[in-house]
Amino acid sequence: MLKMLALAFLGITTSMTFPIIAKALPDQKINQYLAEHYTQYQTRENFSGIQLSVKVNEAPTQTYVIGRESHDPNSAPITAESLFHIGSITKSFTAALLLQNDRNQALDLNADFTQYLPEYSHWSGIITTQLLNMTSGLPNYTDSPTVNYLLSQDLEQFWEKRSLIDFVYPQHSSAKPPLRSGYDYNNTGYLLSALLLETVTEKSFANLITEQLLQPYELENTFYPVPNPSAAVQQRLVEGYNFNPYTNPELVGKDVSRNNLSWAGAAGALVSNTEDIIHWVRTLFIEDNLLSAEEKEEMQQIVSLQTGEAIAQTTATDPYGFGLGIIQGYDERWGNYWFYQGETLGYRSFYVYFPCNQVIISALFNSSVDAQNNHARSLIQQVYGTLLEDDPALICQT
Repeated sequence: MLKMLALAFLGITTSMTFPIIAKALPDQKINQYLAEHYTQYQTRENFSGIQLSVKVNEAPTQTYVIGRESHDPNSAPITAESLFHIGSITKSFTAALLLQNDRNQALDLNADFTQYLPEYSHWSGIITTQLLNMTSGLPNYTDSPTVNYLLSQDLEQFWEKRSLIDFVYPQHSSAKPPLRSGYDYNNTGYLLSALLLETVTEKSFANLITEQLLQPYELENTFYPVPNPSAAVQQRLVEGYNFNPYTNPELVGKDVSRNNLSWAGAAGALVSNTEDIIHWVRTLFIEDNLLSAEEKEEMQQIVSLQTGEAIAQTTATDPYGFGLGIIQGYDERWGNYWFYQGETLGYRSFYVYFPCNQVIISALFNSSVDAQNNHARSLIQQVYGTLLEDDPALICQT
């Protein structure tokens, strides 16, 4: 659950050649790839629909859809307005909130996080930035067998953040197990980050993300549905199917769209569509209203997934780096790019962003699968490849 799968989507060389005047997208080819992917993998991955959006530089975002809102053949077709869980893409929102409040001097990203949350002094020595870049070494609450079992027993249960952290925090024990070193994917740090934000601002995380991000940046199709989604949001949410027998065998084949996302919280509870994901990626990486140049640089400082050490950029020998809620990848054919893959109990989300030609692609599926049976990468590669083939001006020069 909420696992980041380090897939080598694609990349680009870093020559800054934009702005590019984009021509019309090759709709026929993109729709063909979407149909072929649906036909090949719909049964194998148990999804009923795909939503995909593409934006090239300043051209309008184009959205492509296939399938229905559920496996019921009489259900409504997927549309551009359909909503999905977007899982760990939520982490970039949480990181942006922390950067904003660091700017306002409400907190210090370079301070020990227990300065703000002394009840977790058992974990003193971890700086706040480490909660975000996966180098805290903390145990991951979503790896707890107890959490997974309880979720499977009652999908609609509401979870308090501290209750989830308690599963991996031995408060009543004199023992202090050693933390892991290096990079280790972790959701606990994002729950602690939300608690930290709530402590210093005296506002709920739901209010913070809505008032500081969703409303001012006009993310009109993105919602933080905690403690519960509105009836309007739930009505637009497509059914989501768990199809991962390795993590949640009790849920395989079941619709989990009624799942209360409080268990995911600041680590992965947002609901959105592909158009808003692209809008968010542009806001985060390209535009200058949300974060200053210095804050973007801080967010994009990455640590190697291999060593946990800071690196300037990813390379052929060290191809993945984690920043503050974002990931940089490298592919020998294309170079560097930014991406994220999110997953909840019944949904998968993807974006990939190529800085030199400002191409952004986002895709959403209403099923969750294990990594070996996840073929979304091939669809995104095909779409990006046809964009370059159709418009050679988008090919970045070394």
